[in-house]
Amino acid sequence: MFGIFKKNPTTAIVVSVLIALSLWGRSFFRPLQVVDDAPMMPLEYWLMRLVEVNLFISTVVAFTFMYILAFMLIQLSSRHFFALGQMYLPPFVFILICSAFPIQQCMNGSYVASLFFLLSLFQLFKVYRNERAFASIFLASIFLSLASLFSASAMFLLVILPIALMLLRTPTEWRDWVIALGGVTLPYLYAFVAYMFIDNDGFTIFYMLYDCLFASSGWIFENGRLVEWIYLAYLTLVVLCAVLMLTRGLLTSRVKVQKIHLLFVWIFFIALIVMILLPSSSVFLIPLMATPASVLTANYFALTRYRRISGFLFYALILLTYAVQYFDVVSG
Repeated sequence: MFGIFKKNPTTAIVVSVLIALSLWGRSFFRPLQVVDDAPMMPLEYWLMRLVEVNLFISTVVAFTFMYILAFMLIQLSSRHFFALGQMYLPPFVFILICSAFPIQQCMNGSYVASLFFLLSLFQLFKVYRNERAFASIFLASIFLSLASLFSASAMFLLVILPIALMLLRTPTEWRDWVIALGGVTLPYLYAFVAYMFIDNDGFTIFYMLYDCLFASSGWIFENGRLVEWIYLAYLTLVVLCAVLMLTRGLLTSRVKVQKIHLLFVWIFFIALIVMILLPSSSVFLIPLMATPASVLTANYFALTRYRRISGFLFYALILLTYAVQYFDVVSG
């Protein structure tokens, strides 16, 4: 199976599209709609107003965004941390993870948040190469902050900013922290001023953030379907296998690869912890969590010495993806 991701992008793209269509088929014929009373961040609210004019269009836009993010992963992989011969494997795993959960098959702010998250990663890796470091830190901070205005759960990924600076920027300077804080604050400062004019209360943006994070919403995670939690547990197991392989290879891999993979491990487990603690809102971290998960697991599938085990885990991931997507059909 891994052979199709080697030096033949056409085959890899065709296979990924066919599998994605088989997983999204029901949503194209019976489009899903985000519940109207679900709390939303301001930018997500206006986004949903645009795409929900037609539910089929909402599904198509979500499907398109998923592929935009997947192709951005190819760019990230080719530049920084993955074997060039199999750089189409991370986007394939990314598509599997995003396609597994039915709620991700309609447009929502998490896809745009993931776009800003990836743009932030591009800027953070420029910091590592010391390319216009201060400007890159500022832009990375703004992109992460903008992500949280589309999906409130992305707010917790702001924690990765100091982690990334300590890993990728050595030594850090006091100006780095000031610039990062300014970048994070700027989008919320604009939102504060906007709501001062609209509602005469700039703190509305923070009330909305609280509602999105902590208000109960039973429609998310399909009321806690066990099969979805099993899927997350299995994905965590595969990531742990990848972390074990990375730990063994620390002495032989490049320092740059070590630091980037360590950053991705941090991102994955921060997202996972938030999803466990706040399941009513943090399902929208799935595309964000899928980014580090796809890189780490694809790295394990492609480079581990235990080919039979990795092959079994890979096929099991595909089967579990279909199980989550079509669980209600099989169970009746």
